[in-house]
Amino acid sequence: SFTIKPVDITKATVALSKKSYYYNGKARKPKVTVTLGDTTLKQGTDYTIAYANNVKVGKATVTIKGIGAYNVSVSKTFAINPKKLSGLKVKAGKKQLTVSWKKDSKVGGYEIVYATSKNFKKGKKTVKVTKASIAKKVIKKLKAKKTYYVKVRAFKKVSGKTYYGTYTSVKKIKVK
Repeated sequence: SFTIKPVDITKATVALSKKSYYYNGKARKPKVTVTLGDTTLKQGTDYTIAYANNVKVGKATVTIKGIGAYNVSVSKTFAINPKKLSGLKVKAGKKQLTVSWKKDSKVGGYEIVYATSKNFKKGKKTVKVTKASIAKKVIKKLKAKKTYYVKVRAFKKVSGKTYYGTYTSVKKIKVK
């Protein structure tokens, strides 16, 4: 008689096809590859996969649980970030800009970045709007007849960590 000793898959390399996604209201499921030494394990034969918290913005988890000769389970995390905002509009005023965008009730707020250079290296300033219901901000005390570049992104704080969406395309505008 002989005994088959279970193999601990915590020593396996677990790779996810993506480490982050953008929110779309649907379950996000990155592909999983599990390698132990030179052997690529097979889903359904050597391990099962379970996803948790993989719909809303925040940290999602995929748990790989060994089957048969493979025991123990391993978890990996990936991020779900707010989606890219749309409808960015910038209106010039006298030494001020009015920035507006389409609001998103699924986020915690918005981050507006403006600068005097298109690469955002000169005169860069950041303004946060901390309510998802507010989708407009007037930026005052700007220099007259100066060109500004503006972009906005959404953010949401989940369990003490802030998740950011992609910036909108940049809008160029000259202040009056």
